[in-house]
Amino acid sequence: MSEIELAHPHVLWLLIPLIGAAIWRWFSTPAAIAVSSTGHYRAAPASRFFAPRHILLLLEALAATAFIFALARPQQGMELVESEREGTDIMLVLDYSNSMDAYDPPSEMDNDTVRDAINRGVLKDRLGVARDQIARFVKRRSGDRIGLVIFGVDAFDVAPPTTDHDFLVAYVDQLQNTLLSRAERGTNIAGGIAAGVNAMKDLNETKRTMILITDGDHTVDDEVFTPITAAEAARKQGIVVHTVGIGSDDPYLNGWLSGAGAPIRFDTRNLEKIASITEGRFFRAKDNKGFEEVMDIIDTLETTSRQHPALIYQRDFYPRILIAGVAALLLSFLLRSTLLREIC
Repeated sequence: MSEIELAHPHVLWLLIPLIGAAIWRWFSTPAAIAVSSTGHYRAAPASRFFAPRHILLLLEALAATAFIFALARPQQGMELVESEREGTDIMLVLDYSNSMDAYDPPSEMDNDTVRDAINRGVLKDRLGVARDQIARFVKRRSGDRIGLVIFGVDAFDVAPPTTDHDFLVAYVDQLQNTLLSRAERGTNIAGGIAAGVNAMKDLNETKRTMILITDGDHTVDDEVFTPITAAEAARKQGIVVHTVGIGSDDPYLNGWLSGAGAPIRFDTRNLEKIASITEGRFFRAKDNKGFEEVMDIIDTLETTSRQHPALIYQRDFYPRILIAGVAALLLSFLLRSTLLREIC
């Protein structure tokens, strides 16, 4: 624990005139009044060292001293301490292709019910479900550094691994379907993995994990990697890749997707092989509930202990001192108005 320090120590110079004024008041002669006769008064020796009026002076001096110390702002300084927490480095790699606009309603819902649920915002498309589940996952991983890559035709490292999870969740909430144009929303799985590897290659933690979330096949010819060679690059860097295939085999297509005519294909063999190469696991989530269960399983995967520098902020003590000063001033006022009332 750090020592108590003063943020504004120069304020204590005010104590010098305060002490001088208090000494002068202590030994000064009380105010006198003229009377016609002293016959009704009993003689009593005057006290220069302590009299009832000095109680008021002490209380007022204590109040003034407390106010000066409050202005000096005593506080416990900041310090860095090492704390051990369970954690790992995680890169979320999210598919941002056009097919993420599709819906995966429960099989028992008919088309009219589905359309009504979409209009009321009850049923979300795949991208909306992914946003919710990523935010839920991030909030539960307080000890981890987590980053985010999104990929369409190209891959974008939008958030490097960070412990600032509030920032990451706020960014995820902004991922709307219109962020990229339709022409930019392909499915470059290889580029997504490569961007994730590049973001994590300089992190020297013993455990690094990538979670690839996609609903389709690799449809873009990357200039450098294929999904398999990208997985091999991840393995060489010691990065475990868990792959999550989301979406049903018969999705509901709404809006422009319903008239596009292009089928939404989903071949899980690539995802299974990517996970196998990196010693990760493949998961299939056919609906929203399944996606939630998959993220819960990943949440329970092994972690590593890591030393985290924790910043301990200063604690101010001036509120307590200020309260004590006000209390002394109020007590002085109360005594001056009752037991120690003065003749004005």
